[in-house]
Amino acid sequence: MGKARRNDASAAVTMKSALLIILITATSITAQKTFELKNASKYFDVKVRVAKCDDEYCSGHATFSFYKKGSSTPYQVIDLPDTQIQLKSGGKPLVNDTLLYDEQSVIDIGDYNFDGMEDVAICSGSNGSYGMPSYNIYLSSRAAGKFVYDPALSRLGRHLGMFTVDKKNKTLETFDKSGCCWHITERYKVVNSRPVKVFEEVEDATDPNSSRTKITTKTLVSGRWKTSVRYEKIQR
Repeated sequence: MGKARRNDASAAVTMKSALLIILITATSITAQKTFELKNASKYFDVKVRVAKCDDEYCSGHATFSFYKKGSSTPYQVIDLPDTQIQLKSGGKPLVNDTLLYDEQSVIDIGDYNFDGMEDVAICSGSNGSYGMPSYNIYLSSRAAGKFVYDPALSRLGRHLGMFTVDKKNKTLETFDKSGCCWHITERYKVVNSRPVKVFEEVEDATDPNSSRTKITTKTLVSGRWKTSVRYEKIQR
């Protein structure tokens, strides 16, 4: 009888310990977390408060508070129902760092309409192609004194991660794919803060009976599209 009671007591302790571990783990995963981003811009700092984190990612409801350097009061707060934050070593978010299929920042700072002012791209969750991060684009407005959401540019942030910016040629470029063997690159000029597509290139290797990739290039020249097709041998 005494041994049975000791076994029951031991089992109860073990169960309580297991429940405690589960509770602690669940709490650590779902706990709200705040990050202060001091190096995103030379003009402002950003404080990010996000709903839940684990060791590698944060996600869920988030607020992005913007502070002028040296100020303790935010001049703008952007609220999003979802975000995705990839954490680097040390548990800090990636900022201004985008590598296709690899690293995607929670915030990217850049001049997306080429007017000389800093704009901001904020990760709005995993709504891009293949579950990649998607981005809302907010343009800096002197008239409004804050960042203003831009739906047209935000649509460019819903491909395979954040679009790339060519400062020299003042173009934006997106990349997308379907499966292993169909890829598309699209390039945009920004006219009056609106993206206008000027280039498209499709690499198509979906024909199982062909040993070549079909590459179709379209370029906008004087308001008219010019199309060319070439073939390249598939490297096995």
